[in-house]
Amino acid sequence: MPKQKRGKPASPLQVAGAVLAAFFGVRRRSAHESVWLNPVHVIFAGVLAAAVFVVLLVALVKFIVGNAGQ
Repeated sequence: MPKQKRGKPASPLQVAGAVLAAFFGVRRRSAHESVWLNPVHVIFAGVLAAAVFVVLLVALVKFIVGNAGQ
């Protein structure tokens, strides 16, 4: 089995960008090939992004429901 080339390690901002791109289902091939993503960092960033998304969604629903009777 041939060894795969690794790019340079990804910065936290690049990991966040990769996770957000995954939320939308799009990512450039060049972005995929240029850096190496540590799976632990990607999982942590994904869980954090999902938690932030859920908190924002709950806050939005509470805001809308709270203002519905006015």
